Amino acid sequence: MQLPGSARFSVRGVSPTRMVKLFMSRHGLHSTAASASGAAATSAAPAAPAADLVTWVESSGGSITGVAVRRDEAGFGLQAASDVSAGSTLISLPQRCHLTYDGSTDARLLALIDQVPAELWGAKLALQARRHDVPVVAHRLEGAASPFAPYINNLPLGVAGLPMFFNGDALGALQYPPVTEQVKRRCRWLLSFSQQALAPIRGSEADPFGGAEVDANALGWALAVVTSRAFRTRGPSQPAAMLPLIDMANHSFEPNAKIAPGPGGSMCMVATRQLVAGEPVLISYGQLGNDFLLLDYGFVMPTNPYDTVQLRFDRGLIEAAKAVAGVGSSDNGADATSDELPPLPAWQQQALASLQLAGPGANTEVTIRRQGPGQASSSSSSSSSSSSNSKPAGGGGSPVDPRLLAGVRVLCAPNAAALGSKAVSAEQLGRWDAPLASMPAELAALRTLTGLCAIALSQFKGTVDDDAALLAGTPAAAAAAAEAAEGAAGTSSETEQQQLTEDQQLAVQFRMDKKRLLLEALAAISQRIKQLAASASPGGARGPGGRQQAANGGGGGRGKGAKNGGRGFG
Repeated sequence: MQLPGSARFSVRGVSPTRMVKLFMSRHGLHSTAASASGAAATSAAPAAPAADLVTWVESSGGSITGVAVRRDEAGFGLQAASDVSAGSTLISLPQRCHLTYDGSTDARLLALIDQVPAELWGAKLALQARRHDVPVVAHRLEGAASPFAPYINNLPLGVAGLPMFFNGDALGALQYPPVTEQVKRRCRWLLSFSQQALAPIRGSEADPFGGAEVDANALGWALAVVTSRAFRTRGPSQPAAMLPLIDMANHSFEPNAKIAPGPGGSMCMVATRQLVAGEPVLISYGQLGNDFLLLDYGFVMPTNPYDTVQLRFDRGLIEAAKAVAGVGSSDNGADATSDELPPLPAWQQQALASLQLAGPGANTEVTIRRQGPGQASSSSSSSSSSSSNSKPAGGGGSPVDPRLLAGVRVLCAPNAAALGSKAVSAEQLGRWDAPLASMPAELAALRTLTGLCAIALSQFKGTVDDDAALLAGTPAAAAAAAEAAEGAAGTSSETEQQQLTEDQQLAVQFRMDKKRLLLEALAAISQRIKQLAASASPGGARGPGGRQQAANGGGGGRGKGAKNGGRGFG
């Protein structure tokens, strides 16, 4: 695990795959089973995958019917062992097999958990589990003595694909600050918590780990395995739980199974349609964008209907977008920061405050997203805890979220009357299908949004075709990427070798889909401009400037908007 930044720091100088092996060997422990996760496993596959785990679930009062563990080059998963009818219970997991915690947990552990930020929900579960008040890390320490030994032994020794374990080159290849900054926060927390909260109490009466060393490596492993497989079985405000065997199911936005509560506090996996023998059993992890999927699970979904590009609403950024799209005067403050711009009229200040885009308590996080209704379907019980922190982004038919559309409309309106009778709320002013009464103001707002897409594209180096060539490993890929990424930090390794590492491939796939999303949004907004212009005037109106530049690799943001474009990502 490495801490991103100018000073790259490796925790104890060990790789993510080795960190738990080192941790275990230090305490005389040994792995007794192959790793089990959606990521590639490093141990030899047993004759019957996770047979000890299946036996443990059944001996604990659970049941497994019509489903079996499968293992292939991609790792572990579940498949139908026979033809199964819709509504059949595939797995029933009794409450005693749920790895979680509650208020009755050891007070020493609760004291530690209170120091964990709410956003690091996985670390809370990683530190503690209700069963015998033993944390996930300590279950690994207990080895065969742990009541959860068959489950713990089947957890992966390394979780491939998580950006928290990327090296500097792979992390830089993401080219997306909202994710890289989250990785930095997680890595910094692991280091600071292990050094400032855990190390000082080791061996004391306040130590719930019995004097065992729980350093950043061990805590990082626990955080990774928890975030990649935990469920919110009791709702988003309650502690998450790890559900052995059930958590081997892989993800799909078109699942054929779901997680549902059963009798006596059990959790069940239920087929939602008829299954054919040998068919993969898939659940939905939730209506999650690729940011969440990559950070917590280590994979991305191409053309993810719930994916977004996160931006930070900023007046200087909007003025830059106006300049890129040719909206307003040629010198409209495009190169100025928000503080350098003249004050807004009172009605605009009040409107932005009503949208919570300005003023005390403002939430300036906004998104560009895929247009059209969401294609995923999932129940709350089958969603991971990450889904509680995000709302479905694919619905509503708008390529931008309502608050962004409303905010841009406010800043493009010449006066309050141009907003018409709409209430200043995201529900009213942010409706994609309800343009402003003033058509010039509406067209100005839409053109500004195309400029915003161009600026966001300009933050990525290279084009979609460049990334596709890198992934395909074509001979010209390195040269094309080198030219596009000239001077970009963290991307040099892509141009020095034609064969990308697995982490680099994942990073390139991630950023390529972000570019595609922005191009799709730009095309949808441009089409909307044509429709409205045609309805307003027989002569129509020309499309926004910068569209072709953006489609050719994001060059639309390299003029006046380039300076402010750097503030665009959230």
